[in-house]
Amino acid sequence: MTVLLVEDDAVVRLTLADFFEAAGFDFLEASNAEDALVILDNLEQPIDVLVTDLDLGPGDNGLALATKAKQKRPGLQVVYETGSEEMLAGRILLSWERVFYKPFDLNALTATVSVLIPHAL
Repeated sequence: MTVLLVEDDAVVRLTLADFFEAAGFDFLEASNAEDALVILDNLEQPIDVLVTDLDLGPGDNGLALATKAKQKRPGLQVVYETGSEEMLAGRILLSWERVFYKPFDLNALTATVSVLIPHAL
């Protein structure tokens, strides 16, 4: 079971990667949506959960990335992590989406990903 972590802030990405590694997850990392989509295009690479920041800098944001990712991999579960609550204003999360607002409890994020992995198709 594999997690794709997409975070433009290198410190946050490395911190999350450390927690995912300690939890025993297989994971891949990308610093932007473009690189994440290249990884998602390789259908031989299993990916069960996408963990993405919403504000990824230039290019697609996490919402656009998740939409494109779901088109490529319909069974994908998505966890958004963000410090920009306004990006989700008025949005109703779908059954395959979760959100964590920064700062968040890293153990809670890891636990959520653990629960989602068995539900990925």
